[in-house]
Amino acid sequence: MSFDNNDQPNIKTILITLSVFFTFMIGYNYLMGNGGDAPTQQEQQTDDSAGDDDAAEEGDKTVDLAVPEALSGNSRVNFENDELFCAINLKGGILDEVLLKQYKETVDKDSKNVMLLTPRGTHAESYYIISYKDKTNDETISDSTVWTVVDTGGRKRTISLKTQTQHGLIIERTILFNDGYLINIKDKILNVSDRELKFSASSDLVRSNPPLNNYAVVHDGLVGHTDNKIEEIKYSDVKGKTALRKSGWIGYTDIYWLRAIINKNKNTTMSYSKIKDNSYKCSTQSREDWNVKPGDVVELSYSIFMGPKDMKLLKEYSDRLGLYKFDMAIDFGWFFMITKPLLQLLGFLGHLFSNMWLVILVLTLLFKVATYPLMRKSFTSAAKMRELQPKIASLQKMYANDKLRMNQEMMLLYKKENVSPMSGCLPMLLQAPIFFCLYKVFFISIDMRHAPLFGWIHDLSAPDPVYIFNLFGLINWDPPSMLKIGVWPLIMGLTMFLQQKISSGASKKLKTEKTSEMKMQENMMLIMPVLFTYICASFPVGVVIYWTISNIFSIIQQYYVNNHIQKKK
Repeated sequence: MSFDNNDQPNIKTILITLSVFFTFMIGYNYLMGNGGDAPTQQEQQTDDSAGDDDAAEEGDKTVDLAVPEALSGNSRVNFENDELFCAINLKGGILDEVLLKQYKETVDKDSKNVMLLTPRGTHAESYYIISYKDKTNDETISDSTVWTVVDTGGRKRTISLKTQTQHGLIIERTILFNDGYLINIKDKILNVSDRELKFSASSDLVRSNPPLNNYAVVHDGLVGHTDNKIEEIKYSDVKGKTALRKSGWIGYTDIYWLRAIINKNKNTTMSYSKIKDNSYKCSTQSREDWNVKPGDVVELSYSIFMGPKDMKLLKEYSDRLGLYKFDMAIDFGWFFMITKPLLQLLGFLGHLFSNMWLVILVLTLLFKVATYPLMRKSFTSAAKMRELQPKIASLQKMYANDKLRMNQEMMLLYKKENVSPMSGCLPMLLQAPIFFCLYKVFFISIDMRHAPLFGWIHDLSAPDPVYIFNLFGLINWDPPSMLKIGVWPLIMGLTMFLQQKISSGASKKLKTEKTSEMKMQENMMLIMPVLFTYICASFPVGVVIYWTISNIFSIIQQYYVNNHIQKKK
């Protein structure tokens, strides 16, 4: 990021440039909320079990139990694979506990695993339930039905359950758990009565009191495929029940996690709805009822995804299962064409290098090499502008009372010398969307979450945790947010200041009398490092480190180009 004290002939040019980037920075800082680490992931869901809304009445009896207390209340069966630990409440056959074995809530060694589903009765209850209704006899298999364990497979990766209605409808359930973060359920519905039975089927993924991340540029709510497009729905926009057209999947998205129902049945519709205040459900419902003759069997399949929003992982599921843009559950933002490749590049470098310091260093170097031709042109133009300062100052004095004539003469001078006063702004304007996308990528990347660097940096997706106003932790005091300025933002500000000094040093070689506008520009440039240090204090420290390294590379480039220009003279 380069700001040259005397590159511009008048204050309007620099104000335009600074306004564009400074507005972007302040606006982005505002949109990102108060900064800080992403919220811990004890984020779960509500009540309501089956497709019929009558079941929601049972869910209204939330008493905000502690999770351990709620887990100990009923008979349960556990199963796990390398990625997930899960448990089913045998009363209702409800999947209400899912832990991510490879992810922790915080960077603390004793931190609990991230929990995506929690049992009913807790404040943030979240669960998945499959329900059936025997319409012939007006009998349901839902949250009050007791299931029995028939078999648990090797390493508990296959679970078999069974239940039966009073009128001869048997459900044999097999839960397959060998597909990473995908849980597959197969139900066999048998009619052992002496007459034909009609039944319907539904499933619900419920969530209550989801914590909001307060970062406006990261979608927090529902996301899914509907009508051949990806739709993002805010929790505040969920009003009653909304049916989805041509939907293949829908679920709840946070910054890093996705809980989603995957629909494989053609005879099924999908919807989302609000059950009660701050309680939601995503559902599947059979379009038509099944008529099962005595002795006949109907087989139905269900799938849910519970895991991280890792783009490579989601893309693999998307390709293998034929899910429309399942990887778009990640919020790539407005600059999709930049953000997505950046996230892919970050993931590639993360797997190539085990050290995130090297990843950031290589990423910065790649962008500096890619933008070097434009940066060189900018530095060259800036040097020419410095050389023109005596002539510009002369014109400003000569036509001090005739601004129109002064601007005309200055434009003729630029044309004659083949230089553009705006060329120094181009690199900054180019870097703005790249920086915007890098900010977002560093924030949403699961690879950056809890990724350590060295020293006191244990999470590159969070702001620098060591503040200068409490003497870097020596004083036991938590400063207010406006004083939480870390070490890396301070280093970044110093590199910006060094850039200003280099530019100033080049300009001071020209013995010209400074105009009031030039002095104003210099004063503005002096406060820019301070302002940017404050603004970036709440940014993810990975972004600040990237910017710091970028500044260092820019200083080296600027020094090289300036020396090269001097040798040509």
